[in-house]
Amino acid sequence: MKSLVVYYSKSGNTRRVAEEIARAVGGELEELVEVGVKRSGALGFLRAGRDGMRGRASKIDAPKKRPADYDLLFIGSPVWGGNIVPAVRGYMTSADLASKPAAVFCTAGGASVERTLATLHSLTPTSRVLGELAVLQGELKSPEALSHRVATWAKEMVAAAGAREK
Repeated sequence: MKSLVVYYSKSGNTRRVAEEIARAVGGELEELVEVGVKRSGALGFLRAGRDGMRGRASKIDAPKKRPADYDLLFIGSPVWGGNIVPAVRGYMTSADLASKPAAVFCTAGGASVERTLATLHSLTPTSRVLGELAVLQGELKSPEALSHRVATWAKEMVAAAGAREK
């Protein structure tokens, strides 16, 4: 099954999870890159939280990979201001996700992840969301445990997607 892992990462935490997913399922990675927005420094941090809270979408570089070319999509976002990041929102509102099965994931510093996962679900109305994964910052401290947890989940999503194809 051909899988695509689409994600945005500022600190590298979401990238780590995305790479673990891709490694576990032999998938390809697509990192989203914002255009025209400065996220560095204290003001960038505050702007990021505000944009997340307000549910803003940002312009991103054109993705290099087309969701239509894959059997399963994994879509991941950090939690900013209790919500998904603007780059992921921009991708999800502009990409043709067709009726692709999808699995969603997020990383958080400890904040509630329910709203973020709910937003990821709501932005994939034509997709079939097979499952979700939330990784808290404390879980990143144990690479072996993180790798096992993420790989187990990712393989479950591949199995679920395969079962739905039949």
